[in-house]
Amino acid sequence: MVIFLLFKIVPKLKKDEIVPFDKQNYDLKKKLAKNNEAKMVIYNALPRREYERIFMCKTAKEIWDTLLITHQGNSQVKDNKIDLLVQQYEQFTILGEESIDNAFARFNTIITSLKALDEGFSSKNYVRKFLRALHPKWRAKVTANEESKDLTSLSLDELIENLKVYEVIIKKDSEMVKGKREQNRSLALRLKRNLVMKIV
Repeated sequence: MVIFLLFKIVPKLKKDEIVPFDKQNYDLKKKLAKNNEAKMVIYNALPRREYERIFMCKTAKEIWDTLLITHQGNSQVKDNKIDLLVQQYEQFTILGEESIDNAFARFNTIITSLKALDEGFSSKNYVRKFLRALHPKWRAKVTANEESKDLTSLSLDELIENLKVYEVIIKKDSEMVKGKREQNRSLALRLKRNLVMKIV
């Protein structure tokens, strides 16, 4: 008969204790099975280079702690990252010719990075911040949103979709104005040529 050996971390002794499979009680078997299941989920979700960092860890908690330290750093590094991201969040602005999609991608990078570090703001705050960051040419739309919608219940995704519709309208209007300008310029040039031709 093959005796399976599994590792158990005993809190009192703070060291590994090998418990033969046939001597394990039901609760221990259940805990070990859950731990193995959690480890497998983590293993399957990680790329190869991450797996190489954690394959020696015995418990899912050990793996998780190793990954946290690797990617978030210690508490001082984490706090510095949070400070930098909060500063980027507070100073976020949208440039005049920048598309809503590009602006949202930059904004989303900041807020998801904050969330990953267990820091963040409310959805209402995100909506208000994005509206405040818009270029002044959007003032009319911002005012309309503030007056017609309850910003406390408006999601950031709904706001972005709403702004993208308005962006299409702005682009069409801009193209029409440019077309009229070109038309007026060519008309003015023709009139000028005609005047010059009559004078000569």
